Amino acid sequence: CKNIKEISEVAKKYKLIILSDEIYSNLTFEGKYKSISNFYPEGTIVSSGLSKWCGAGGWRVGFFAVPNRLSSFLDSIKTLASESYSTVNSPVQYAAVEAYNGDHQEYKAKTTNILRSVGNYVYNHLKSNKVLINPPQGAFYLMPEFLNTNFKNSEELCEAILNETGVAMLPASEFGFSPKKMMTRLSYIDFNGSEFLKAPINGKMLENKIIEKYAPNIVEGVEKLSIWAKKQ
Repeated sequence: CKNIKEISEVAKKYKLIILSDEIYSNLTFEGKYKSISNFYPEGTIVSSGLSKWCGAGGWRVGFFAVPNRLSSFLDSIKTLASESYSTVNSPVQYAAVEAYNGDHQEYKAKTTNILRSVGNYVYNHLKSNKVLINPPQGAFYLMPEFLNTNFKNSEELCEAILNETGVAMLPASEFGFSPKKMMTRLSYIDFNGSEFLKAPINGKMLENKIIEKYAPNIVEGVEKLSIWAKKQ
């Protein structure tokens, strides 16, 4: 919050336009997410969509929230967009109306608790003197860094892990990190979300036995990854 406030002050001073991608804003684990638009509403365009917080991968629909003073900028965006795509398919439009008009606080609370619990399970079982990793703060990704390896780059690292363990991750070089940094992006949502929502969820961190029951692929994958890292 302090950082985005400072950024907003610089943006105000130099009359900058900020495009804030907030696709994960409903999936934060600690405290309530605060948008930079709260500090600089007149110059911030917020983008978001359904696919993440709704668990609707593939149902691609999103929006730009544009302040009134940037209406001419919105016209330019519309012109560019019309040259790239036509329209959202009908089923997704109906789903979006339901998603944005309904009260889904209970669903959001449950899904966030599931992701927080699974993320911490992965973190606790993977961290070691061979793996540097930060605890999850939101969404469904972790960025483990593997130490004492002899690979040329993170892409080569990911390929070796896939071949030797069956665990698929993306190299951190795809997200702006140096290729020489042996870091990967790990997604921990390989489970049946509909079934997981049937689990007893009360707002507290879920017990390991619940995660082991509803997310067996995650449990197996983390175990294989941990064993692999210890051998390096």
